[in-house]
Parts: sequence; structure tokens; C-alpha cells
Amino acid sequence: MFMIATLIIGGMMLTGCKKNPQPTPEPDPDPTPTTLTVVYKVEKTQGSLVISDCFKLNVTYTDANGQSVTESNVTLPWTKSVEVTSPFKAKMEGEYVYNEAELPDQVVSGKRYGIGSYTGSSLNIEMMGTLGSASKENFLNLMAAHPDRLKFTMEKDY
Repeated sequence: MFMIATLIIGGMMLTGCKKNPQPTPEPDPDPTPTTLTVVYKVEKTQGSLVISDCFKLNVTYTDANGQSVTESNVTLPWTKSVEVTSPFKAKMEGEYVYNEAELPDQVVSGKRYGIGSYTGSSLNIEMMGTLGSASKENFLNLMAAHPDRLKFTMEKDY
């Protein structure tokens, strides 16, 4: 009798436990791809300062296929517009180059660059960097102490 009661109570305990099914999590939907225009930009001016004409630009940027494209010895200002499909990682790396013999007595140098995109008809871009003026001698001393001063890099996800 004791054995039968133990089996009945044990069976009730096992069948009485109701298992709650765990819901299967829904995967996050992939973002809907959108087409947009990404703009890479390097300026020559900031306020009344204008970069000296002796400076050229070597720049590498990401094209619509995600490949790196390099343009060398380009004249400032420089702009490149690329039609892309999001998600897209825009990247731009650049370096100002110059011939020391072409430097004027007063050198305006620095860097002004940015990556942006169009919203409707307006370009949304935040320019980075600043320009400054120095004598040729001070500029050359600064470049000797900081050879990477005229290099820049920027990335932005769309």
C-alpha cells in the first residue's frame, strides 16, 4: 500500500509540473538598404585664410563598391560625390604635399576636411581641422618636428 501511494504521489508530482514553452526569439530584421550620396570634401579656405597654392593633396577614399581609390597631386579644393547603398563605411585619408622651393615667405597651411551626405537638397557635413599662417622658416621647423602634421584620416558609417 505504501509503495502504491508513493508511486501515485511521485507520478502526480512529475505530471503536475507544467513546462512553460520558451518563445523563440525573432531575429532582428536587416535594415532596409537605402541609396544616398556620400560627399568627401577637402577645403582650401577657412574664414579669411586660404591655403598657399604650393600645396597639393594625395587622398584615398572609399568608392561605392567599398574599394579604396587614390588620387595623387590634386589641386585644392577637392570634392568627390559617390552614390552608395547603406550600410556603407565611408573612409578618407589624405596628406598635403608641397615642394619646399615653391613655399612663399608667409605660408598658410593646415587641414580642413569632412565626410557628409545629402538630405534632400542640402549637404550635411561637419568640417574638421583648422588653418594657420607662419613664416616659411617657422613652417619648415614645424614640419621637421611634426612630419605627420599635414596628414588626416576620417571614417563615417551610413
